[in-house]
Amino acid sequence: LHFQVALGGGDSAVLTNVIDELVRFRAKVRHYALALPEETADTVPMEGVAGAEGPKQEQKEKRQQLMRERKPLLEACDNLRGDLAAFGIHIK
Repeated sequence: LHFQVALGGGDSAVLTNVIDELVRFRAKVRHYALALPEETADTVPMEGVAGAEGPKQEQKEKRQQLMRERKPLLEACDNLRGDLAAFGIHIK
């Protein structure tokens, strides 16, 4: 992640550090919000096994549910990015 900011005055180093922390926090929240539960060997069916579609569909539904639950976190990250852009701070 990278950000650009146009600063004036003597407090630019402090502001840069604060922005660095905000960017790191946002990245951690996004990483969590996009993370999926690990699929273990016993939950991933082998090809050719009877009934293999059931577990795959169940995993897909679990992922979709997680994304629905975590959508507010992703929206908050996007809002922070937009709010900072209004101050001339652009997170890439």
